[in-house]
Amino acid sequence: MASTEPRVGQLRSKIEMTLHTYPAVLAWHGRGVESGKPQVVGLKQFLSLAGRVHQAAGRDDPYADSWLLMLEEKVDETRQALQQLETRVSSVLKQIPEGLDVSRNVSQQPFVTPVFTGGQMGWQAVMLLMQYDSIVRDVLLAHHIGLLGNKQRGAMIRDQGGHALRSLCYAPVKFPGFSGATRDDFAANNAKARNALEKYGELPQDILEGTRRSEFAPTIRREEASPSGSDQAHKLEGADLDDDQLLPQSGASEE
Repeated sequence: MASTEPRVGQLRSKIEMTLHTYPAVLAWHGRGVESGKPQVVGLKQFLSLAGRVHQAAGRDDPYADSWLLMLEEKVDETRQALQQLETRVSSVLKQIPEGLDVSRNVSQQPFVTPVFTGGQMGWQAVMLLMQYDSIVRDVLLAHHIGLLGNKQRGAMIRDQGGHALRSLCYAPVKFPGFSGATRDDFAANNAKARNALEKYGELPQDILEGTRRSEFAPTIRREEASPSGSDQAHKLEGADLDDDQLLPQSGASEE
């Protein structure tokens, strides 16, 4: 007799991101070496690198779990920095007199792109970029109506919000990829574990045992894991973007 148990297919979702400001778009793309200037790591690269950390943690690599905990802490730190800046900008906009009706500024041609991440850390970072984009919109609006000067505008966009976001993007740059050893290897104290220990050093016991993992750590899949060259993070060096690249050029308005 045929089963009457109902079945449903896998869930799928199309996700697109819309950015309204030039600084946020630059933070997404970063800057390549082809520009002739120091490379700047963008959020697109962060998503790729954070995805590698997430995958390695799913292969029961305790070193990847350590990296994931660090990324979770960095995301929280970035969120706090942006929330503080958002509060400051909101207090500036509250100076608008009650009789002056100023609508929220939007781009006439926003940047829209599909978004794919390798884990929850990536999605949280994307939402932080969206928050930065919103902050930049408010800063530019406050500058446009004379509530912020040029130096204040640049400091908020580049030195405060932009710096916090770029610091997050650089966080996983030195991730070396899958360590080559799982927790089972460490329990057996075999050659794989000894090699990983020699290359990457000691780990806190609770991470090594798996009793402390990130709130967003993936489910561990017990399977044969072999190192792959594709897991190695590219060497990325960079610097902060210049003001003339973060802010619209003369004659190009975002308001």
